[in-house]
Parts: sequence; structure tokens; C-alpha cells
Amino acid sequence: MKNKIADIYSKFMLKNETFTQAVKYFIVGGFCTVLDFALLFILTHFVGLNYLTSSIISFMSGTVLNYFLCTYWIFKVKVVENRKHEFIFYVIITAIGLVINTLLIWSFTEYWGLYFMLSKLMATFVTYWWNFGARKYFLHTIR
Repeated sequence: MKNKIADIYSKFMLKNETFTQAVKYFIVGGFCTVLDFALLFILTHFVGLNYLTSSIISFMSGTVLNYFLCTYWIFKVKVVENRKHEFIFYVIITAIGLVINTLLIWSFTEYWGLYFMLSKLMATFVTYWWNFGARKYFLHTIR
């Protein structure tokens, strides 16, 4: 009976921890998204870069900030102890997210005729779930 209670408690804490991490990730993601959107708009409208080039630069800027905030505030468990290796894995996950994000923005803008900022908003929802899920699973879950 004591083991069963401990098992239930452990599962509850794991679910609660994931929920807490998701909320914190949402806050960090929101802050980084504001940076991402602001840079996208500034680089496209004021600097004159193509919206896809601006999107890649702004996405990567938000990602670097996101990395540091996530590793120091959200995810306490580290699967990869070497910080350089962890960053390499983080970059790989982010690169996949960048491809998803860029393809969605391009598709929504070029094929659906949407304003690129609206396309970015829609792509952000998809990319958010990829980034959180992949980072949580590959970098911060003990197996």
C-alpha cells in the first residue's frame, strides 16, 4: 500500500512538474516571441529585408534568448551534462523548428495571400509545441 501511494504521488508530481514547466515555457516563449515579432517587423519594414530573411534572423535571436532562459529557469533536469553538447542538441531541435516556421510563413504568405505578420503568428503556434515537446523530451527528461 505504501508503495502504491508513493507511485501515485510520484506520477502526480511528474504531471505537475510538466504543467509548471509548460507555464514557465509559455511565459519565456511569450517574451521571446515579442522579441521575434518586433525584430521581424523592424527588419522587414524599416531595414528593407525580405520577410523570410527577417524571419530567420528574428527567430534565431529569440531562440538564443530562449535557450538561456530555459536552461536557467525552467528545466532543472539535464540529460546532457556537457553544456556544449546540450547547446548542439538545442540548435538541432531549433533548426527543425526554424524549418517548420519558415515553411509555414512562406506557405501562408505566398499561397494563402496572408500578411507575413499574420503568417508568423500562425506559424508560431505550431513551432511553440514542437520546441517545447522536443526540448522537454530530448534534453530534460530522464529515461
